[in-house]
Amino acid sequence: MNLDFETFKKDINWFIRPNDLVTLYDTESVLNLSDNFTSTFPKLSQLIQRARKLEFSVNNNPYRLFSWTNKYNKSCGWLTKIELEDTDNIVLTKEHELLLKEIGGISESYHQPEPALTNNQDYLFLKSACITGIGEWEEYYENLCEEEHKQPIQYNDFICFALEANGNMTMYEKNSGKVLLFAHDHWFENVDPLEDQPEYTFYTIQDVDNFVDYVEKMAEEWSEAVL
Repeated sequence: MNLDFETFKKDINWFIRPNDLVTLYDTESVLNLSDNFTSTFPKLSQLIQRARKLEFSVNNNPYRLFSWTNKYNKSCGWLTKIELEDTDNIVLTKEHELLLKEIGGISESYHQPEPALTNNQDYLFLKSACITGIGEWEEYYENLCEEEHKQPIQYNDFICFALEANGNMTMYEKNSGKVLLFAHDHWFENVDPLEDQPEYTFYTIQDVDNFVDYVEKMAEEWSEAVL
């Protein structure tokens, strides 16, 4: 029995259903990160190298569980999904593609530190879930800009790579890589309103300018919470 896997199943009890076919492949998986990855994401690399790794599949869909022990002596971690390279034709930044190639996108987190960028996220980084623009919030945003006489930004130049359960979206601009948060409802203390934009629309995240900054900040939050 793998204790990390059992803890994950208990905490994220909706993920595996009774009739699912679950196969454990490697309970002591070794993941060799490339030099490109470790130089691009040094903090994440150090965290990953400290993790216990389990590879398994659910209904033939491959996953990787990264687990650590937190300061309360509980197993905690991320479930990443291994997707085919041709998952979608959306064009991501090279840093995003590098992350997906080597560790996968995060589909679930369990026993998370708080506050953390992983909190309340439906997914982070998954290519199959990434979308261009702000989706169903277009009319909401356009109406606010019109009411407040603000010039809308070119939101279709952004790719959403993280989606919260309440619909808040974290995204980066395709060319510059600049990261913004679109939050129609939030209590965050680490964000600042984007200049000349309506309240409860676009925000910058403190200490996060680009995608690499976001990933490294996430890794730092988890590193501080685990033994």
